[in-house]
Amino acid sequence: MMKLPTLIKLIDLLSFIVLITMISTGTLLKFTLPPRSGGDSIWGLTRHQWGEIHYYLAVAFLLLMTVHLLVHFRYIKNAVLGRVTREQGYRIVIGIVSLVLLIALAFAPMMSSVDDGRDPGSGKRLQQHQQR
Repeated sequence: MMKLPTLIKLIDLLSFIVLITMISTGTLLKFTLPPRSGGDSIWGLTRHQWGEIHYYLAVAFLLLMTVHLLVHFRYIKNAVLGRVTREQGYRIVIGIVSLVLLIALAFAPMMSSVDDGRDPGSGKRLQQHQQR
């Protein structure tokens, strides 16, 4: 059986690789193959196929983060019970603030309104986009 420190390092490495790859595919989808980019492809993959890869990377990252939290359960339990050093306390505060910001960032697109080009304020933007 794998020792805990080795497992933690492996999970962290895999999480980092998956996160960087997910950021790369997200950037690719946003800027290189934007919506309605037609039949464009990169490395033989269309926008839709890159989107599927991006989705499965997100699922893999979520699973890795779940395993990460399970592996660190004892530390999390001690933190909740207040059995941590001052330095660990600072790390916990930074972690909680970061988690709240990440959750807010993750849900921001779902809370935003959809711009379908029908309202008066978006007409100018739609015309400018069509002229490009």
